[in-house]
Amino acid sequence: MAKAAKIRRKDLIQPDQFISTTDILIAYCSKHKTKLISIVISLIVVVFSGLWIKYNQNKKSLGMELLYFKVEQAKSAKESNSKDKIKQIRLLLDEFSEGPQKQRALLVLADEYFNEASYDKAIDFYQNVLNGSRSSLHHQLANMGIAYSLEGKKDYKNAINAYKTTIQYSNEYPLFDIYVGLARCYELNNEKNEALLTLREMQNKFSSHSKINVIKSKMKSLGG
Repeated sequence: MAKAAKIRRKDLIQPDQFISTTDILIAYCSKHKTKLISIVISLIVVVFSGLWIKYNQNKKSLGMELLYFKVEQAKSAKESNSKDKIKQIRLLLDEFSEGPQKQRALLVLADEYFNEASYDKAIDFYQNVLNGSRSSLHHQLANMGIAYSLEGKKDYKNAINAYKTTIQYSNEYPLFDIYVGLARCYELNNEKNEALLTLREMQNKFSSHSKINVIKSKMKSLGG
């Protein structure tokens, strides 16, 4: 009966196969201890830095939301007139950092100027939103505010262009209301045919709208 060959360490050609993976790992760590410690410390610093940055961003965002809530409170204060509201909102604006909350606050301020018929100031702040915000909704609200303000100034020609711009880049604002404003400005600018064309387009585009009968009545009054 053949005997199994007995393997001895001194007979091995390859690196010692009897050394376990754990032994190899321990030996490697011992040899490169300083380098490994540096890597671990660096990873810990990166992780904690990321968590700290995220914490600060969340804290800052929450602070801006609380500040914007104060703007809404100032806007809704029944005991204050429009001038007092504007004064309070402008004071709060100085505390904002750049960001979406500040853009929303600028829209509120612009609306207050519009409400007191300070149309030029309203347009200035709406324009600030267009220049400073990346939000398509903010842009549409600002464009609508500019259109309404120009209409308030009886600058119907530029109001028409503003309404057209808003229609072109419409997003979440009710499109029906934008068309109503456009048709109204055409009529006020003595462009009866253009007003009728806009109303006919509305009749086709918004045939199932709850206020479509108002459009039909308006067309009849204009002879359409």
